Amino acid sequence: MPKYANRLPKFEDTDAASGSSETTGKGKRHATKPYTRPEQSASIDLKSFGYQLNRLGSQVTAFVNSSDYAMSKEGRDVCKKMVSCIQKASSYQREASEHLVDDRERYFNEEWSKRERALKEQHELETDRIISQLLFEKEQALDSLRTKLQEEKEEAIRALKTCTICYDEEKNSTLTRCGHTFVKTAA
Repeated sequence: MPKYANRLPKFEDTDAASGSSETTGKGKRHATKPYTRPEQSASIDLKSFGYQLNRLGSQVTAFVNSSDYAMSKEGRDVCKKMVSCIQKASSYQREASEHLVDDRERYFNEEWSKRERALKEQHELETDRIISQLLFEKEQALDSLRTKLQEEKEEAIRALKTCTICYDEEKNSTLTRCGHTFVKTAA
């Protein structure tokens, strides 16, 4: 990683949008920090750490096993202990990576269930709103029909009470005021 350090962009904390670049006062362009979720950066760090550990372990092992260097027994023991420590660290790193994957899966499942619950609640609220709107419209329509039927009923009662023989619009003669009787005719 260090030999590529000169190729990597220098990151500055800016308020610019993700992935854009910004010109400094001197006219140089610096890349802004791309957005990464914490679990992504942790995964990258653990992978690079594991890579470095493996590389260090193989270098120490090669150094101990090489015949180019004369080494005392104590020096070899120290190097072997260092290799075993590196191997333990590497196994811990692998274990941490597995936990990170499990954490990512758990995080995904938690986010998925949160979104699912939110959508379900939104759907239920929307359904309740639609039902209440339909009930309101139904009540309005029923009230309108009741009013219309009441008016028709009153009109029919007035028509039945009005005498057709002596009916006069100005007097508004009704059956209760005149003595005419009506005979039903069979049709």
